[in-house]
Amino acid sequence: KHASLFAGPVSEAEAPEYKEIVLQPMDLGTIKKNIEAGGIRSTAEFQRDLNLMFFNAIMYNSSEHDVYRFTLDMQQDTDNIVKEYLHTQALLKANEAPKLRTKELAEGPTGRTRTG
Repeated sequence: KHASLFAGPVSEAEAPEYKEIVLQPMDLGTIKKNIEAGGIRSTAEFQRDLNLMFFNAIMYNSSEHDVYRFTLDMQQDTDNIVKEYLHTQALLKANEAPKLRTKELAEGPTGRTRTG
């Protein structure tokens, strides 16, 4: 909904003192580059950078500012999306486990199929 606010780094023109207040800036473009470069390799690392981006926006903007409210909205939306993703991954993993056990029982410890 409000992703355009976070698409790229905050410019000096948009927020003159931003770089003095925010010591570790983060934006969606940087997150994407980090994923592509292998700097983000897990959902936890992805969440860490998203949360840093949101924390920076909340810290810099006053609670009366629209960006503050938009940040809270987007943070809630992304938290829900990530939770749904993690839940789906857990279901897929749980569904795979019985299949693997069945295959192991059929093949035995050596990987050969048990036949009489």
